[in-house]
Amino acid sequence: MKCPFEADYPTLQHRLFTGSSAPMATPTPAAESKRVELSATDIVKRLGPLPPASDLVWVHDAAMSWEDPALKANPEAAVAFVFDEPALRAEPWAYHRLAFVLEGLEDLFEHLLNPTKLVLVGDPAEQLAVLANALGASTVHFSEHPNPTVLETAIQLQKGSKVIVHSRPVFAEYSQEPKRFSRYWELVAPQVLGYRPKSAKRMHQ
Repeated sequence: MKCPFEADYPTLQHRLFTGSSAPMATPTPAAESKRVELSATDIVKRLGPLPPASDLVWVHDAAMSWEDPALKANPEAAVAFVFDEPALRAEPWAYHRLAFVLEGLEDLFEHLLNPTKLVLVGDPAEQLAVLANALGASTVHFSEHPNPTVLETAIQLQKGSKVIVHSRPVFAEYSQEPKRFSRYWELVAPQVLGYRPKSAKRMHQ
């Protein structure tokens, strides 16, 4: 029997949520008519003068760590996180999730020595492209992730900027097809943690 979910994320998005207002859905004509074109001048007016930077690191919500390879490779670059306003309007986050991300960003920015650290709101591709222009940055860096929004943003950014995608480290190697998560975890846990955790069976006794 063939699995109905055997496809990449964009294909599944359109297959399962056609016509919905999910984050990857095409904006409606009404939404398009309200879109305001941003410029580098708008960014400077809103944020104040920005020190020039040749590189910009986009931190998305799947790469919020000071150990992230894109950040570690660019300690002098400007850093930006963008709250995806179109996606949040389509599928609002619960308050505790929003608070978790904000606290994570605060903690992240405290550990970064990068001179420019910004949190923006809007369409990620648009905000990043305009910010790169305002900074004079020719290259946008970010860490790879299969999230459809990350993939789509990368495609849009490539139209106007040089984009460098940084590979994330492999935490564990597993060549077999896992039948159960517990069986998978038993084998990869020592690779991920550096030690073999106590058996769940023993813990429940």
